[in-house]
Formats: sequence, C-alpha cells, structure tokens
Amino acid sequence: MSFPSPWQELFDYSSKSAVGNTDEQTRTLEYAAWLADYQNGRLSTGITAISELLDDAISADRVDGVVAVNICGLLAAMAGLSVQLATVSSDANSKLANIIAIRETTPPATCSHPLIIQG
Repeated sequence: MSFPSPWQELFDYSSKSAVGNTDEQTRTLEYAAWLADYQNGRLSTGITAISELLDDAISADRVDGVVAVNICGLLAAMAGLSVQLATVSSDANSKLANIIAIRETTPPATCSHPLIIQG
C-alpha cells in the first residue's frame, strides 16, 4: 500500500481546492496551509543545521572548496523550496480569507415551501 507524499499533496492542493463544496475547499486549504508551514519549519531547521556544520567544518579547515561550493548550492536549492512553501501557505491562507469573507457577507438562505404558511 502506498501513501501519498505530503510534498506531492502540497503542490497539487490548488487543483484539489478548486473542486468540491465550500466546506471541502476550506478543509483542503487549511490542510495545505498547515502542511506548508510544517514542512517549511522542518526545512528551515535542516538548512540551519547544514549551515552550522559547514561553518564549523570550514573554520576547522576540514572541507574542500569544491565540497563547500556544492553544499552551498544545495542550501540555495533548499532555500528556493522554502520560498515555494511560503508561497503555498500564503496562497492557501489568502483563499481561505476570501471564503470566510464571502460567508460573512452572504445572507443566510431562505426557503419557502407551499405547505408552510408565511405570516
């Protein structure tokens, strides 16, 4: 049995959030915003740890220049992913705010039924 990747879910959320009723969209957007923030926190922790290790290794003259350049390239790619995650979170939160604003400004539905006597 294969479980969906949380990363794939994050980048597919916009197509999922456009489908279904408002409650379903709200849940999808809330989950996407939470997951993007959570994964971004994990990613930021990793970037910090790698940066500190690299700094210590360079200070101790234990890292070859080519290795340091490659690690810096990896850190730059991770930072780019972090920006993408922040964009996903911001986009999901913006869409959620729009849904909430529409709910607050839309009057409740009224219905009439032929068997109900209106006073």
